[in-house]
Amino acid sequence: MTLPPGKDIVVARQRPASALRPLYSQVYLPNFLFATGQGAILPMLAIAARHVGASATSAGLVVATNGIATLLFDVPAGRLVGALGESRAGLAACVALVVGLSGALFATSTLELAIGVAIASCGSALWMLVRLTHLSRVAPPVARGRALSLLGGVTRAGYVLGPLLVVALASASDPSRAFLIDIVAVASGFAVLAASRDRHDGDAHRVEAHMRARFVPARGARLDLATAGVGTFAISLLRASRVLLIPLWGVHIGLPLRTVSLVYALSSLVDLTLFYPAGWLSDRHGRKAVVIPSLVLMSFGNLCLPISHSLSVYIAAAILTGVGNGLGAGIVMTLGADRAPPVGRASFLAVWRLVADLGTTTGPLLASATIAALSLSAAPLPVAVVGLGAAATVGAFMRGEAGAHPATPDDRTETGAGRRATDADDSSPAP
Repeated sequence: MTLPPGKDIVVARQRPASALRPLYSQVYLPNFLFATGQGAILPMLAIAARHVGASATSAGLVVATNGIATLLFDVPAGRLVGALGESRAGLAACVALVVGLSGALFATSTLELAIGVAIASCGSALWMLVRLTHLSRVAPPVARGRALSLLGGVTRAGYVLGPLLVVALASASDPSRAFLIDIVAVASGFAVLAASRDRHDGDAHRVEAHMRARFVPARGARLDLATAGVGTFAISLLRASRVLLIPLWGVHIGLPLRTVSLVYALSSLVDLTLFYPAGWLSDRHGRKAVVIPSLVLMSFGNLCLPISHSLSVYIAAAILTGVGNGLGAGIVMTLGADRAPPVGRASFLAVWRLVADLGTTTGPLLASATIAALSLSAAPLPVAVVGLGAAATVGAFMRGEAGAHPATPDDRTETGAGRRATDADDSSPAP
């Protein structure tokens, strides 16, 4: 790909914070609105299923549909982004979300609800891949960690706000209103995106050969999947297990549900406050400086759960996992963006998301299988072993300490957002 004459801007001359400023309205605000809608419906899926007459087992299957559909659609989403380009794929994602959510809103049976959730999940997978593809292309390498950790941070913030909106606007007698909240959030997010998008960003609108190309795993890519991919899988597994194990253990030791909820909220609040420091650490000292502590802290948090027989130790274990998760904010996306090739970028990132989603699906299954075979107190152990093993693998073999190295003249940005940010901050003319 070539740059317009006179726009051959070296990213190393950009100020990272200013280089990200144009992305606030183009990426972060739309994604915050989208995440708010998702946060509104996720806790209500099981309740909505029971509202249309589903049994407890069927309600569980409806909830599982959300993750399974996302997992199955990861790779096709990559092909869609390559075939349509970022702009059209983003529109397709919003259409799928609105159609699926509308179907769920007006569902009168478990099957109709499950179909609506599945369609919306496919739209969600496509939306997140479009945002990841866009950021991996436009974020300057010297600030990529911060760019993607900020995306993770606003997503977390949306997941916190969404349930609060449900409490304020929905009712126990009509849980389907959560779907209406999500529809409004998706429509608002797309409206902000359409109003603020960069009209000079040709790659977002054109479908060129390098965008249509599929990812072919070369030797280096296979090494990445075997090392950084292991870290990605393990981080996702630990995150998903945390959502299951912390509440279950709190109930197991006899804490009231209100106390368990408050402890989990405290853990999530600690998690939320660390997303930007995590991005700074990643850019300043390299990706291992974030991946390894994240894996180790979440693993030790899990190991502390079986010995947490008092409220104070339980709180300490929950906070430890929150710190570990916060340090890993955006790192899964950052590792993928670091390794995404210019040719077949969307296809590669789709495979990367598939690895992460496999971890998200495997975590609760591994914990549940251990509970069934042994006991609840044994469930955190295999999860922690996976995390510590992945930390050792990443420490010994993962390459690409991209964040630790200064940008080279070959690391360039070619979007209007990056050009305007650089032009605004540099008093000297571009070379």
